Amino acid sequence: MDKSTLNDLITSSIRNDEKAFRIIVETYQSMIYSLSFRLLCNEEEAKDTVQETFLRVWLNLNKYQSDKKFSTWIYAIASNLCLDKLKNLKHNQCSNSNDESINYMISSDNIEQTIINKELAEIILKLTDNLTPKQKIVFILRYLEDIEVNEIVQITGMPPNKIKSNLFLARQSIRRKLETL
Repeated sequence: MDKSTLNDLITSSIRNDEKAFRIIVETYQSMIYSLSFRLLCNEEEAKDTVQETFLRVWLNLNKYQSDKKFSTWIYAIASNLCLDKLKNLKHNQCSNSNDESINYMISSDNIEQTIINKELAEIILKLTDNLTPKQKIVFILRYLEDIEVNEIVQITGMPPNKIKSNLFLARQSIRRKLETL
């Protein structure tokens, strides 16, 4: 979508045009779901995060600065929501095994997609389960979402050296895990 069309949709949405906002949601929801699922490794949590993200976008659309990339702004909202959830998950982690957690993640709506999601969740969980929430976010943004460091700075609010440090530590941890597999 070109910037002019997007700006028109944003302006209309600010004026409570639900159809315009629906187009924004349809345009960006798969991007936000992908990020959320990769970070949280849980379909239901990812879906909830997508809804929360767009609720916050709707409520704060008038605060969006059109000189910034819209995708960066919306990624920042979703990333912050995921970071909060990751911190809570680490804090409230129960003694369930990963297999039980993975089985909980799977919905029975679409069998093929369910299998793909289960396999992806297993891989991500195995490789990133020892990472801190910040390491996990910067790793996934950089290597799974293919976002450059300067945009990750805008999304997370972390300085570039902190992002690079978290990426380095995440890569080291994942490398060690891969060597033991």
